[in-house]
Amino acid sequence: MVFTREEKEVLYVYGCPSLANTRRRLGMACMLMVDPVTKANACSLRNKLAGIDCQLRYYFIYAEVREELGDLIYKGDVA
Repeated sequence: MVFTREEKEVLYVYGCPSLANTRRRLGMACMLMVDPVTKANACSLRNKLAGIDCQLRYYFIYAEVREELGDLIYKGDVA
């Protein structure tokens, strides 16, 4: 599964190691977002995560995104 950079940033901000909790958070966050671009990225990510059935597969995706974007948070590149 391929994620865009913006989707990875949304996952970094709203994601957690639990797939069910991440889906719930993204659903609530999408309702409250006012920026149309960020909202589109969050909805796209939520739709992609709906296709994942295995918690372990999601955990590996989540860990990879955290590792990839973890060093960028101190440079100001991630929201």
